[in-house]
Amino acid sequence: MPYKKVKSVNKGMTVVYSGDSNVLIKKDGTLAWRNNNPGNIISGPFAKRRGAIGENKGFAVFPDTETGRKAQYSLLKNSDYQSKTIDGAMKKYADPKHNPTEKYIQYVSKQTGMSRDKNLSNLTPKEFEKFTEAIRRFEKLTPGTEVTLPHPDKHKSILHSPMTPKIPSRHVEVFRHRNLGAHNNSGGTLKREGDKVWRIDPDGSTRGYFICND
Repeated sequence: MPYKKVKSVNKGMTVVYSGDSNVLIKKDGTLAWRNNNPGNIISGPFAKRRGAIGENKGFAVFPDTETGRKAQYSLLKNSDYQSKTIDGAMKKYADPKHNPTEKYIQYVSKQTGMSRDKNLSNLTPKEFEKFTEAIRRFEKLTPGTEVTLPHPDKHKSILHSPMTPKIPSRHVEVFRHRNLGAHNNSGGTLKREGDKVWRIDPDGSTRGYFICND
């Protein structure tokens, strides 16, 4: 479902998306997850050209995570970044004035196994994917609570109210867990829809589901 409009409430901790037939509410979790912006790209002309539909706390909000991922990819393929080393690119991507840039660079270098002095223009497609994935992991795409409500015309109060919307418990929900035994040892999350419970990894990807009849 392509969402066309977005608003943020509760100091950006809740983001409400609206489309022709659904309203999506994303609450808590990380900023990157709430904004469908896995690379935490700032709001502006570039993000808008790449499909952003709004902004939250200064960062772009995309209609879905895939659009946000493609925007990050396009940004880092720009000549302003391709002409730089990993070190230089990260200092531009996450400037030291507002970010722990040195820690960021060390993390990316360790995750990719590449020297910080390597030029982005010299990265193979596989290396570039590892580079962008390391950035997404650092930014953390950790889910919070998510619900989808049908028939947006019935939820105008949610779309126009400045207050945090109340989430009906009967709809899709995502809940945190810390102890799943053999099913999880990484502190991920589960997403429940009806009697199906989906495993969600920290990067936002899913690994199938199991049935819960409670």
